[in-house]
Amino acid sequence: MLYFDWFDLPVSLFPDASLLKQRFLTKSKLFHPDKFTLASEDEQAKALESSGFNNQAYKVLNDVDARIQYILSEYGLLKDDKEAMPPDFLMKMMVFNEAISDLDDNPSSFSALQDDLAAWENELKAELDYCASLLPLDIEKARHLKTYFFKRKYYLRIQDNFSKFANS
Repeated sequence: MLYFDWFDLPVSLFPDASLLKQRFLTKSKLFHPDKFTLASEDEQAKALESSGFNNQAYKVLNDVDARIQYILSEYGLLKDDKEAMPPDFLMKMMVFNEAISDLDDNPSSFSALQDDLAAWENELKAELDYCASLLPLDIEKARHLKTYFFKRKYYLRIQDNFSKFANS
């Protein structure tokens, strides 16, 4: 069963957070293992399984990155964990990585690099908003979401490297 179906929600990059939480809490009460202490072992096992599924579904749908990964996985687009990225994007990654490496020799460029990363984050947010407008997703639209997903993974790695430098 799809996580979205479990909570009776449409597939969405941005599901209604309050409705998601409300449905999670309702199912949590319904399947809480303590309610099944006097039930048969089979019923206890089913309740425990449902409770675990409920928790996992909520955890995934409550986090945008996990939600996107889940949607792409459901479309079968993450079977190979590789994505051919556009050459200009790969060049951008190389420039960012070099700029971070050069910060030791040129600390004055820290602020400019920080601004560039913030601008890139804004570009990614705009791209995510565009992906959200593609719903309902079909396989071709989901491919655009996949490209966003891998760009975001690159961005998070660059951000992590930059944060390590900033903290040292």
